[in-house]
Amino acid sequence: MNVVFTICSNNYTAHAATLMQSWFQYHPETLGYVILVDELSDKVDYKILAPATVVDLASFDITSLDRLIEAYNITELNTAVKPDVFLYLFQKHPNSKIVYLDPDILVTGTFTHVFKALDENDFVLTPHICQPIDDKKGPTDYHTLGTGIFNLGFIALKNSDQIQRFLHWWRERVLKYGYCNLPANMFYDQLWANYIPVLFDKYHILKHPGYNMANWNLHERIISLDNQGEWKVNGTFDLKFFHFSGYKFTQPENISINQDRFDFNTRPDLKPIFNVYQKKLLQNGVQKLTTIPCVYYEQHLKIKEDKRLAEQQAIPARIKVIRKFTSIVRRLIYN
Repeated sequence: MNVVFTICSNNYTAHAATLMQSWFQYHPETLGYVILVDELSDKVDYKILAPATVVDLASFDITSLDRLIEAYNITELNTAVKPDVFLYLFQKHPNSKIVYLDPDILVTGTFTHVFKALDENDFVLTPHICQPIDDKKGPTDYHTLGTGIFNLGFIALKNSDQIQRFLHWWRERVLKYGYCNLPANMFYDQLWANYIPVLFDKYHILKHPGYNMANWNLHERIISLDNQGEWKVNGTFDLKFFHFSGYKFTQPENISINQDRFDFNTRPDLKPIFNVYQKKLLQNGVQKLTTIPCVYYEQHLKIKEDKRLAEQQAIPARIKVIRKFTSIVRRLIYN
């Protein structure tokens, strides 16, 4: 059995719906899950995610969830639970191959290479880039080095003893170091994948340019439509999925907030697929859904604010103690 899942909060359900609709167009025989890092809301019509099954985070036995909500922002929390979701799904589907995809992805073809690679391997990973680049724009290979060799907007695993060891190791690391803090060498769940070729075996690094085309590898990939209306990369390879990382539907004139190398004037080949994606987001209600606050993130902000107020209130008390102590010392000295 092949399984796909994504993770999002309510404000990203239009993106998740766009992903799932495109996935099932090419993989109707698979099972799909949308893991909701949020509470179920009557403001969301979860039918747009069908046939994927929606599972809210409360269904998971994450003993440290309260601490994670306090410590992590919305993106950090969404990525930190990824190992737990894999463990949960492998428990439900122990003999399966499981694909994770970020919600801001559009699937445009069958994942034949992925599932074939998992026949012989336990991991399938896609690197950010396959060709070096170091100019005055971003991102360069220097920039992507800081965020990880592999992009974990996609990862595919096949259950095995090794994968169980990996997932528990990965879980321990992201629960402790799952922040986005580049100066401290932390970048969500992603950097830990750098260790996979060193600590584990039976991995496949998928360099096919049709998988995980995104803002970080545009310097090496050109997109086009052939005579049959199929997306091609560099005129030869079938596009399997495009990752719209950093794209904002409210800024459709920009490719991504995370790159400044290209725009639609210098890369007119990109405009058609971005138009398709924008239309699908709007059809899935992105304008309304993005306004829904995440319950867990609201709790996170409240905890931070309560701490800030408590610290402010504690300052006068400390000052009083210091003044009293100073007064006593002065009396001792001068008397």
